[in-house]
Amino acid sequence: MPKVLTVVGARPQFVKAGVLAKVLAQLGDAAPFEEVMVHTGQHYDANMSDVFFQDLGIPAPKHALGVGSGTSGYQVGKIMEGLQEIVGAEKPTAILGYGDTNSTLAAALTATHLNIPFIHLESGERVFRRFEVPEEINRVIADNAAHLCLTSTRRAQRYLMREGFHPDRVRFVGDTMYDLFLQGKAVYRDRATMHPADFGVEEGGYHLATIHRAQNTTSPAVLLPILEAMDRSDLPVLFPIHPRTRKVAEEAGWTPKQSLKFIDPLGYYEFLSVLLGCVRVVTDSGGVTRESFFALKPCIIPMENSWWVEIVESGWAVEVGTDADVLGDALNSFVPANPAPVGLFGDGESGQRMVEEIGKFVGQESIGDGRWHRMGSLPELPVAASTTLTNTRYREILRGLKSDGYEFVAFPDLEAARSQSRKVALMRHDIDFDLGAALQMALIEKEEGVHATYFLMVRTDHYNVFSENGASMVRQILDAGHSLALHFDCASYPLSMSREELAEACDREAKMLESWLSRPVEVVSYHRPAADVLTGDPAFSAPRPHTYMKTFTEGDIAYMSDSRGVWAKGDPLDSVARQEGKHLHILVHPIWWQDIATSPFEVLQQYADRKSETLARSMAANCKVYQVGWLASEGSK
Repeated sequence: MPKVLTVVGARPQFVKAGVLAKVLAQLGDAAPFEEVMVHTGQHYDANMSDVFFQDLGIPAPKHALGVGSGTSGYQVGKIMEGLQEIVGAEKPTAILGYGDTNSTLAAALTATHLNIPFIHLESGERVFRRFEVPEEINRVIADNAAHLCLTSTRRAQRYLMREGFHPDRVRFVGDTMYDLFLQGKAVYRDRATMHPADFGVEEGGYHLATIHRAQNTTSPAVLLPILEAMDRSDLPVLFPIHPRTRKVAEEAGWTPKQSLKFIDPLGYYEFLSVLLGCVRVVTDSGGVTRESFFALKPCIIPMENSWWVEIVESGWAVEVGTDADVLGDALNSFVPANPAPVGLFGDGESGQRMVEEIGKFVGQESIGDGRWHRMGSLPELPVAASTTLTNTRYREILRGLKSDGYEFVAFPDLEAARSQSRKVALMRHDIDFDLGAALQMALIEKEEGVHATYFLMVRTDHYNVFSENGASMVRQILDAGHSLALHFDCASYPLSMSREELAEACDREAKMLESWLSRPVEVVSYHRPAADVLTGDPAFSAPRPHTYMKTFTEGDIAYMSDSRGVWAKGDPLDSVARQEGKHLHILVHPIWWQDIATSPFEVLQQYADRKSETLARSMAANCKVYQVGWLASEGSK
């Protein structure tokens, strides 16, 4: 049976591990994998650690590292050292880590260095800060090391996809903390050993607070105003205090004077009891923010930006930064703006889905190296190969053909050239993707004194010849002395269309170009042509000729193409047809031709990147809401 080494070390991880352990126990012999738990001891205080194992019925960890307190470097190093020995003994199929702690970072690094697949639960959450937010660093590194990223929210899934993760690496399972909350809510009154009354407060008559993030606890100048704002609350504020937070307050000689009540860290059911009985919550904890939402308690977050922005957007949490006055006002008056949305964190069956996804992953016959590229694993990607499709080589082709006496003419001029025994080249450009690349090629041809025909699409998702920018580039191409033609996409029309119907559609599209650009369209080429179109039947584009007609492809004329980024019949300068002095019909797709030799796959990747940036700029130019960050200067039109 596959074996998964689960690494935990802090309260939120104990909570999540409890859900996984419960599902595996319920499955018994039908469980898809065996779990071996390692407790790193990152949270070593009994109130922060042992109590959760007892409360949640989590089996005792098979291995305990007991690293205790220390700097991040010390903790990560000691955990890695201990994990390496355990891995050697247990030989797990995969290692599982939760969230954003030093224990998770150490687990991810250990797995990577030992060539063991890493699974990360609660992947993809981002606050987009790195300074004084080590948790963000931990989570980002763990995500990038993971073969399998299990997300608690759909937004986290989208974040990872935007960062270039392959879809097979990312699975939405929902939040296991929500599973446990629903289970705990049903039994907490019986399970909890302490309730609000034991702390001198009444249900509905107090607030609850937790503060522990590094950005709020590394300096008394930041922490004390937060504590003082809570101490001025109209209602008592219960504060299960983190050891790090207590230490900073004590070293500064600060103690509560009015409303704030320091209490020891609580077990899961005790915390659930005080959470369900409070009015509002103040926290910088991502876990407590979610638990507050589950409990339908308004949440105040003393951070500029936080994880779980879905809760803020729903109106059930507000980010107040470290402004004590804003925090104090919110503590006394904040009310959610909307009804709580349903399903943000799943449906309470996240543990089951987590087990299913991990089971499928570790149950594979071969896990392999992983799909680290957004398109796939290394064997799925194109093999690197040299290419001669550079702008320098294109100039050499043009000059070489001109030196041989070739004239570059428009398609309608071929018959006249034949009758006069002139040697001609039809330089044809089908613009499938990028008008910018086409314009660059048109300008090269103008410099070399070469005429070409540019076949433009009307129905395409890649460019718009009728837009301001698109029309400008097309007109520059035409002003460089080139001909206009239609590139007709057969696949954008029903397969059932007759030859006459396709010809009518070609005519409509051609007339649209003619009307818009005030230039004649005298010839048609096809994008994604059907087999019967390739026969060369002129009826498909009548009354205009099309480029697959035999007059343009057979007899005294040789057809050659760089389709898919490779010369199908060799470079024109090296061709037999050139040596024999035949007329040449040369199809060149401008997108393949670069200043520096670049593989066709990478060319399209770069095009997709440019397309994404162009779309972002267009959105910002048209809507002020998107004028954010580097798009702020776009301005609303």
